Amino acid sequence: MRKTTFALTQFILIGPTPAQSQADANLPVLETVVVRGEKVAHPAALDFSSTSLPTQVTVIDRSEIERTNVGPDAGDLLRRVPGIQAHNLGQGSIGTAIKMRGFLTASHGADVAVYVDGVPQNIPSSVINHGMNDLGWLAPEMIERIEVIKGPFSALYGDQNRAGAINIVTRSRAQSSMGIDVASYGATRATAVINGAQQSSDMLLVADLYRTDGYRDNSDETRGTLFIKGSQAIAGQNLSLRFVHHKADWSAPGFLNLNKLVSGAIRPTDRDTSTPALDGDAERSSLVFNLAPRYGDEGLSATLYAEDYQRRRSVGANTTDINMQEDDRRILGGRILNNLRIGDRANLALGAELRQDRGDGIVRRWSVSQATQDYLTNQNLDLLTYGLFVQGQYKPWRTLKLLGGLRWDGFDYSIRNRKLPAASTEYSGSVTTPRVGIVWTVFEGMELFANTGEGFRSPSQAELSPSGSFGPLGASGGVANTGLNAPKVRSRDAGINALLGDGWQLTGAVYHTTNEDEISQIAPGIFASVGNTTRDGWELEARWLGDDAFSWYGSFGKLIKARINSATPGTADRLSLPGNTIKTGVAYTRPAGAGRLLFNADVAYISATPYFEGTPLSLSHAKQYIRYDLRASLEHGVNRYTTYAVLQPLKYSSESIIGSAGGQLLDPRPQVIVGAAWQRRF
Repeated sequence: MRKTTFALTQFILIGPTPAQSQADANLPVLETVVVRGEKVAHPAALDFSSTSLPTQVTVIDRSEIERTNVGPDAGDLLRRVPGIQAHNLGQGSIGTAIKMRGFLTASHGADVAVYVDGVPQNIPSSVINHGMNDLGWLAPEMIERIEVIKGPFSALYGDQNRAGAINIVTRSRAQSSMGIDVASYGATRATAVINGAQQSSDMLLVADLYRTDGYRDNSDETRGTLFIKGSQAIAGQNLSLRFVHHKADWSAPGFLNLNKLVSGAIRPTDRDTSTPALDGDAERSSLVFNLAPRYGDEGLSATLYAEDYQRRRSVGANTTDINMQEDDRRILGGRILNNLRIGDRANLALGAELRQDRGDGIVRRWSVSQATQDYLTNQNLDLLTYGLFVQGQYKPWRTLKLLGGLRWDGFDYSIRNRKLPAASTEYSGSVTTPRVGIVWTVFEGMELFANTGEGFRSPSQAELSPSGSFGPLGASGGVANTGLNAPKVRSRDAGINALLGDGWQLTGAVYHTTNEDEISQIAPGIFASVGNTTRDGWELEARWLGDDAFSWYGSFGKLIKARINSATPGTADRLSLPGNTIKTGVAYTRPAGAGRLLFNADVAYISATPYFEGTPLSLSHAKQYIRYDLRASLEHGVNRYTTYAVLQPLKYSSESIIGSAGGQLLDPRPQVIVGAAWQRRF
């Protein structure tokens, strides 16, 4: 089951620790409070764990991963997290939208720093969207745990850590298995897991293939991933080497106009016929080396990685033309971290990281299936980023703990602008982001915390070297913006973490965030700066851990304000984010003959999302969104049989909506999805 904790303390980067095997991970290296068989980190303790963070943290472990409905990508595993919306945009493998702490992040996952095994997944200066992430290569069988950190309160996460961070740890060992999953609209997933564990070493192979015809016309997709990871224990350290190859091809149906849907002029299953049929493809290969302490988190950790990243996506321009977006990048990087204990009252983490990103970013106009000589962007990029960070904690008394952190990041960019050569630039800049906080143990089982911190996003290639409107290569004009600073977010939050009697856990937090120079989606495929923004809100979650047979959770997230501070009269002055997010669910397990039955039921409600439409702009609200997830599995011997359903009953309701001059644009979703899966372990 998921473990949710609010805390304030130093924590180490969990990324390097996936080299640790599952058996090692279960060793009691952390101080814990046991509640009906569940481990809940004790925030006031002095420890090194990922759950000892200075703000809200949710840990999704293997038991929950195996009981979750997962569709197009691993983003579905985040759906139970309080206050979060996570979903695929329905336009192919173009990133996972993650809405958290009042940040839109429909821009393909920007604003949330995503790491897998210590490797940053965000792609700065992507022509699809600056800072996007793509989780489409991850299958549930590859993941050991997911840690969701709300707010920019860890100095160990860098670029895009504004709404928070997500740290994903892959598995080192697993029981060998093979399985197949079939669902509505031709969705099929086939997965094979082969485990080669030895006494001090592990070898894991996961092969995953996903295919769907899609709910709408021109929405088919095929994806395949090969994951190979070897781990070896040597002299108290774990070394691991991971290789991944991923390939995806998709068609994109585009967004539809709500007014035309309601009038019957178009059907929800239609594609957008105002543009040619859209598509895309991607291929990426990565090699990751990790060094980590074998037991616990104290000591030296290191990560080295290399990736070849290629992505192509078409976006509609008009009834005959498309804009072809292409990223072709080679990425090298690494980080090192030393986590030191200082006596019995303090510890200190010191680290550094480096990332080299080289390649091309191109947006080219195609007309009637032929490439033209007109480009919106054609740049050769050489982006070097590096950072130093420190974070520590100190306990002056048993009931009080103090935390401080500081991060410095530098940027050395070389941008060759082939479209407007005069805008080519050599850019050098830096940003410093501090954090500080406090946690007070009022009495055993109840703690209060408060903290403040800063996060940032790097300047994008489009901001540093603007390319103007469509035109030929080598055009005259153009000016580089060499004086830009990295936009910052400043956030404060305060909250409570209480372990009550009879297995109850109550957590809550209130937050206030200001953000400089936010980039937001203003139309399909179009992102622009909307100026400075402010967010205020609060979240509350209750959880009954009960016993091994039954558990329940419920959460309520309230976004009080999500405003564009500098909006001029008559323009959009708020962000397209829902005010209320409500989630609840139960998990039930019971014996069934020689096996057991596992049942999950989850409900998510999202209130009406504001948006602006028409000329002049006027404020409207989309329909509220409701989703039911039902899942039942029977484990009998080496076999697991699963049936599941996803219900989205409200017609013309979607998690992803955009305002436009012509009205609301949305990606219609099916009202009913049913599926069945079989897995055999050996």
